[in-house]
Amino acid sequence: MPHLIERGLDVLQSLQPEAAGMEAAELKRRFGRDLAFQGGISIQQTLPFGSPADIRRAVRDTFRALAPGGGYIACTSHNIQADVPLENVDALLEAYRQFGRYDV
Repeated sequence: MPHLIERGLDVLQSLQPEAAGMEAAELKRRFGRDLAFQGGISIQQTLPFGSPADIRRAVRDTFRALAPGGGYIACTSHNIQADVPLENVDALLEAYRQFGRYDV
């Protein structure tokens, strides 16, 4: 990551929670002064298989890890797939509205 930052990387897109080395709080701690982060909401586990409460919790935790000091772009880890129930998409959007402000 430091080499990418040295070469001008300023946004790490897209954080995929299941990938090795993609722990949001650790990435923010190590690279948050130099990088903005996009993503972090799992399209492999949480969105297709989680409950609306699981999704709210994932969004809340992701914002808590990545938003302090700025530099977080709310997004899923990739495109939302066809296996995601519509109620989970609704829960995702509502959680973005609830937690997606820097004054929370």
